Amino acid sequence: MGEVDVYVPTPTWGNHKNIIRDARMRIKDYRYWDKSTRGLDFAGLIADMKSAPNKSFFLLHACAHNPTGVDPTQSQWAEISSTCKVTIVILFDMFE
Repeated sequence: MGEVDVYVPTPTWGNHKNIIRDARMRIKDYRYWDKSTRGLDFAGLIADMKSAPNKSFFLLHACAHNPTGVDPTQSQWAEISSTCKVTIVILFDMFE
């Protein structure tokens, strides 16, 4: 697929990086888990989205983030959406 950056949350499901690597795409990390609050590092997530090059891919979990179980709130999803509308491509992990 060429010079494509795929950003995955830190931490992420163990197989995500293997799948991306096998597809010959570059793996980048973005902030997700905040150990100190045991919750979402929302400021870090948004900052990483804003600093990513145009046409980067971000892997998000539709719900029940694996492995943390932490999800953005509805208002946080709205901000994620407005942050990435123009420059980011979203990949959703949402299989049952």
